[in-house]
Order: sequence, then C-alpha cells, then structure tokens
Amino acid sequence: MAGSAQPETGLVTIKEAARRTGLPASTIRFYDQQFEEFLAVKRGAGRRRLFTPEAVQRLLDIQRLLKDEGLSLRQTRQALTGQATAPLPGAAPGAQTAPGQVEALRAEVEALRREVRSLEKRQRDLKEIQERTLALVGSLTRT
Repeated sequence: MAGSAQPETGLVTIKEAARRTGLPASTIRFYDQQFEEFLAVKRGAGRRRLFTPEAVQRLLDIQRLLKDEGLSLRQTRQALTGQATAPLPGAAPGAQTAPGQVEALRAEVEALRREVRSLEKRQRDLKEIQERTLALVGSLTRT
C-alpha cells in the first residue's frame, strides 16, 4: 500500500488512521483541528497529516470522551490535559464536578437512556394501536 505508511518512522496517513480507528477522515481532520496540541500530528510532504501510533490511540480517546462519555469539546480538552473534571450541567462557569459526582452522572445518563428507550417503545405501541383503530373505523364506514 504505497503512500499509506512511513515504515521507517511508524507514521501513518489519515487514510490508514481512519482504517485503524473506524473514524471517517473528516472526523479525524476535525479532531486534529480541535485537539491539535493533544494529537501532535506530524506534517509530511504537501502538509499531509502523518499520525504516530500514539496519535491514532488518542483519536480513539477523543471519540470515547465525546461520544461515549458525552463531554463537550471544552470538557474533553480539560480531561485530556488532566485538568479538573467537567462542571455539572447548569453549574456556574468554572465550577468543577467532584470525582464522586461523575459516576452519579453516568448512572443518571444511563437511567435517562433507558427511559427514552421505554418511551420510544410506548410510542411505537400507540402508533400501532392508532393504525389498527383507523383501519377498523375505515372498514366500518365502508360498509
């Protein structure tokens, strides 16, 4: 695969980083822009991005914090630089979450996700009842 890796340095192109992480190249470019100091991406000929194995792993760390943990870009930057944990929703700017609160927030998020799934199921059930009722009314009015 010519051009996808630099074997002498262990650096890989954005295409190879995308293959290894499963992230779209556009997402990797966005993460590079937003977390430039954390990723420390090298530049090759034509300013092509070249990723170290550590930078590839960091892309996955960023994805996990943003998508799985639900952190904002700012909160993710703080987490990556080892600063205090993220502030509570609705807290004053600059306020920080105590370490024990993070687990409580994760549990609350999971409970809310379960509730959303339950409500979505109920909505599907009600839609099915509505369709059956409309079909019944339609058959009664045709007779």
